Amino acid sequence: MKLFWPKNTEFEVALEQLSTQIPYQPFDEVVVDFTQVLSKRFLRLREKPEVVALGFWLRKANIKSLQTDFLQGGAEKIVRARGTVFHIAPSNVDTIFVYSWMLSLLAGNRNVIRISSKEQNGLTALMQIIVEELANAEFEKIAKQTIICTYGHDENATAVISEACHTRVIWGGDETIRTIRKVPLAPFANELAFPDRFSLVVLNSDTVSEIDDVQLDNLLEKFYNDVFWFDQMACSSPRLVTWCGDNKTAIHRFWMAFQQKIHQKQFKVMAATQVLKYTTSLMLATEREVEKLELSKYFSRVVFADLSADVRERHCGGGLFYEFHVKKLSNLADVLTDKDQTLTYYGFDREELQELVDTISTRGIDRIVPIGKALDFSGVWDGQNFLTSFTREVVII
Repeated sequence: MKLFWPKNTEFEVALEQLSTQIPYQPFDEVVVDFTQVLSKRFLRLREKPEVVALGFWLRKANIKSLQTDFLQGGAEKIVRARGTVFHIAPSNVDTIFVYSWMLSLLAGNRNVIRISSKEQNGLTALMQIIVEELANAEFEKIAKQTIICTYGHDENATAVISEACHTRVIWGGDETIRTIRKVPLAPFANELAFPDRFSLVVLNSDTVSEIDDVQLDNLLEKFYNDVFWFDQMACSSPRLVTWCGDNKTAIHRFWMAFQQKIHQKQFKVMAATQVLKYTTSLMLATEREVEKLELSKYFSRVVFADLSADVRERHCGGGLFYEFHVKKLSNLADVLTDKDQTLTYYGFDREELQELVDTISTRGIDRIVPIGKALDFSGVWDGQNFLTSFTREVVII
C-alpha cells in the first residue's frame, strides 16, 4: 500500500482518523474554493488536454450550475452527506477519479481514493498539484477528510475500506467489478458501478455533403478529440461510426479529410497498438457480417452489414472504427445493446433524437451529445446522478 495522502502516516491510522471527521454540508464554501484553486492550476497544463478539460469542468460557473440543479429539489429538504465514499479508479482514464472525488466532496463526504497502480501519462503532474493543495493550510479540513492510495490486487485492503465506507464507486472493466463485488459492503452502504461500455457516433451523410471545407475541418477537429484523447479507450469515445443515408461521396470525403487531420496533429501510434489494430481488423474480416475492410496508416475501417452484440468485446481501440449504415436514424435502435453508452451525432435535430430514444428497447444509450462532447463529464453518468447517490435526505416531522 502506497499513500499519496496523507504523508508519513500508516494507512490504518489514516483511516481511523478519517472516520472521526464531521462531513461538510453540501457545497460548503471551502470546498468550492478548493475546486477553484485546482481548476486554475489544471488549466495551466496546456500540454495535457484531458487535464485542461478537467480544469474547465471545475470552473466556478459549472460548480454553481451543479449547485443550482441540486437545490431545485426544494429548500425545505434537509440533505446531508452519506459519510465516507470509497472511489476505485480505472487505469485507462487517469483523470476520472478527480471528477468522482470532487462531486463526492461537493456533496460533503469524506473520501478514500484508490488510484490505479499502473503508471499513467499525466498522473504525476496531476497528483503533484493535488498533494500540494491538500498541504495548503487553507484546506486543512479537506486534507483530513481525504485518503489517496494505491495498491495491487489486495482483497484485504479493499475489504477494510469497503467495510468502513457508506458508498463505494467502482470504475473499471466488467471483470474488475465482478471481483470487487465479491468483497462485501456494510449493510447500509450503497454502490455505484461503471463497467465496460461501448460508444458510437452517427452522422447524416447528406448534411456532411453540404458543408464546406472549413466546417468539415471544424467537425473533424472535434471528432479527433473524441477519439484520440484517450486512444479511443475511454468508455465514451466513439468506436462505431454509423452513417444515416448513403451519400458515398460525402463519406469518402470525410475519411480522406480525417486522415489529413490526424497527420496534421502528428499523432503517433505505438507499434504494439498498430499491430494489435491490424490483427484485430484482419480477424474481423473473416466474419460473414463484414462487407469491407480498409487499412490505412492511422486508422482501420471495418464495414459491417450487420452488427452482433459480441463484436463490441473484440474492439481494441487505437483508431479501429467499426462502420455501419442505416436508412433512417430510428433504425439504429435495432443494433443497440445494454453496453452502449454515449451516442455522439451530427446533422440531426432534437425531435429525431427523441424518436430514436423512444424506439430503443434495450438498456443502451445514456448520453446523446454533439460530436466534440463525447468526453465531457457531467454530474449524471451512465444514467446515475452522483450528487443524489452521494447524499441522503433527513426527514424531520
